[in-house]
Order: sequence, then C-alpha cells, then structure tokens
Amino acid sequence: MRFHQLFKAKLGLLGEEEEDGNLIAFLLKMMEDTGSDFTMTFRQLSEASVQQLHRGGFTRVTWAPHDLSSHQLFSDWLRLYLLRLARQEGDNDEDRRHRMYVLRNWMAESATRKAETNDFSEVCKTLQKLLDHTVRWCCYMMFLGNPFIAQDAAEETGYAARPPLWGRRLKVSCSS
Repeated sequence: MRFHQLFKAKLGLLGEEEEDGNLIAFLLKMMEDTGSDFTMTFRQLSEASVQQLHRGGFTRVTWAPHDLSSHQLFSDWLRLYLLRLARQEGDNDEDRRHRMYVLRNWMAESATRKAETNDFSEVCKTLQKLLDHTVRWCCYMMFLGNPFIAQDAAEETGYAARPPLWGRRLKVSCSS
C-alpha cells in the first residue's frame, strides 16, 4: 500500500482509482525495458505541463523521457496517464509538480563519500541549499526537497545531467 502511495505521488496522482496500480506497473516496466533514469524520468515528466504532454514534443528536449519514449508502448502509457490526470478536478501543473519527488542516487552517494572523509561541503553547501528537509520520513535529515523544479545551483553543478558512469548502477537507500 505504501509503495502504491509513493508511486502515485511520483506521478502526481490524486485520489484512488482502480487502474492506478496498472498505470504504475506499466511505467516501471517500460523504464526497466529502456533503462530510463529513475529520478530524471519523474522529474522531467513533472516539468512538462499537461499541454506539453498532450503535444508530445517534450520528449525531444528532455533526455530521460526521450529514452523512455523509445519504448513501443510509450504513447499508450502516456494516453492513459493523461486520461488519469484529466480526471483530477481542480488540479494544476504546479500542484502536480510539487507532489512528485525523488533524490538522485548518485548525488546522495557523492555527498556521502565526501562526508565519510569529514568533508561536508557538498551536504551543507550544495545539497542543503537544493533540498527542502521538511517533508519526507525516509531521508528527512538532509536529503529532501524539490528536485523536480529547476534550481540554478543544481543546474550549475550538473545534478540535472545524465549520471556519471560510476553512478549509473548505484542503488542507494534512505538508510545509506
């Protein structure tokens, strides 16, 4: 149930609909099949307005959804997602964006490696500025925020870019 709630939030879904589990599973399977970046897929989906999602061109300018759109069933999933969003009365792009959240594993790993050598510069000076540490239970001490909203400091440090080669296979949990 918690897994289901977390992924509904990652997709910006409100309420409960019978098909939500299938929509989530469908997306995760496509992400697995295409090797799409987990965090950036959700972030870049959230950055696209519903209107941009309808037009479909956002996948040409966003690298993670572009990877995902190579899946032969992407347009089918996107159609279902848009239908689900359309049923959310009173919702808007800004509210949906704020509900979607994930910290990129390689960012946490990089900050953790430095912190283990008593260098807290990345945690205190960079990540803390980028992340709002008030909401999530899992990593509430320093790894929370709004990674789905473009932030100058994040863009300047390369946090919105493809992960470095060494970080592509990282699996970091909140307990890390």
